[in-house]
Amino acid sequence: MRRRHSSATRRAASIASIPEPELRPGVLMPRLEKTLDEVRGLLADADVGSELHGDGEFLCRSVASLEQAGPDQLSFAKDERTLKATNTRAGALVVPAATSTLAAHQLVVGDPFAAFVVVLQHIDRERRRENAGVHPSAVVATSASLGADVSIGAGVTVRDGATIGDRAVLHANAYVGPRSRVGNDSVLFPGVVVMEDVTIGDRVVVHGGTVIGCDGYGYLQREGRHLKIPQVGTVTIGDDVEIGSQVTIDRAALDATVIGRGSKLGDLVHIAHNTIVGEHCLILPLAKTAGGARLGDGVVLAGGAGAADGVTVGDGAMLGGNTISYRDVPAGAVLYGDPARPKSRQLRIEAVLNRLPQMERDLRALLRRVERGSETE
Repeated sequence: MRRRHSSATRRAASIASIPEPELRPGVLMPRLEKTLDEVRGLLADADVGSELHGDGEFLCRSVASLEQAGPDQLSFAKDERTLKATNTRAGALVVPAATSTLAAHQLVVGDPFAAFVVVLQHIDRERRRENAGVHPSAVVATSASLGADVSIGAGVTVRDGATIGDRAVLHANAYVGPRSRVGNDSVLFPGVVVMEDVTIGDRVVVHGGTVIGCDGYGYLQREGRHLKIPQVGTVTIGDDVEIGSQVTIDRAALDATVIGRGSKLGDLVHIAHNTIVGEHCLILPLAKTAGGARLGDGVVLAGGAGAADGVTVGDGAMLGGNTISYRDVPAGAVLYGDPARPKSRQLRIEAVLNRLPQMERDLRALLRRVERGSETE
């Protein structure tokens, strides 16, 4: 008798058959070119202590995952279980505890992932370092102000009265409108558009294709026509904000649309006019706000989540994936669903919905029995 395999088993077998990608070390991998002693120095500068087990002169040419790392590369293991489960060929490892069974040189740290992030930050700074200067094809207004050691790439436009801070980097085809300010050490990647009268703080990173300061969506209906409401406010971006690709942040009708210090916005986020985003918020890809929404400090909008017109989301609250809130959200609340509900209630609703097909069959069977019974009376 032939043995039948379930669809889940077949899917698992199919996934298992997908080969791991073969990456050529040093070509696709981020370059490091540091000895382990130099890596320890990077960690020490970030107040991360480390203990060396091995040769401090070992040269780590690049970094890679445990699965892909080769004998001249540095990798990390979050915990001992991860390390034991991986047959790694890495020449050096950042680990939570020294392991005598490994041939690799080891840096023992309290939090391997945090230590590896320090290394990645160093690599990222080096690979994105730009030479100071203004490309010949850039158009910079005579009334614009450029700080020290700025880098202005090909095709960049800096309009009248704009201010570019010290060490700021404007990549190819970025646009900075009249009277706008880009702060010190900020980076605008290719194709970023900053419209007029926008303020961007220090150490802000804006990824390609994002538009900051476009008109808000405001119209007055009059005699069957839609009359545009001029959007004469502005946008203010705080320090240490990062904004993903293809994000749109609309300017306010009056006053300002605000993104608070330290907040992080994912790709394809939309922030509507007069929205106030607090400090250190996480707004994941495809999330959005409607006009006048207020997000407190530390708010999380998961992927596709949204806050409706004028809704206030309290400090530390979280809206789960694709959750839409039409009412104010208390501080610290965790809501799911559309409309937004407390997590426990939404999970109960989803559990009932999953049983609906069987409940329908049971109900139809019950109705048939009742009908047959009534026919015999």
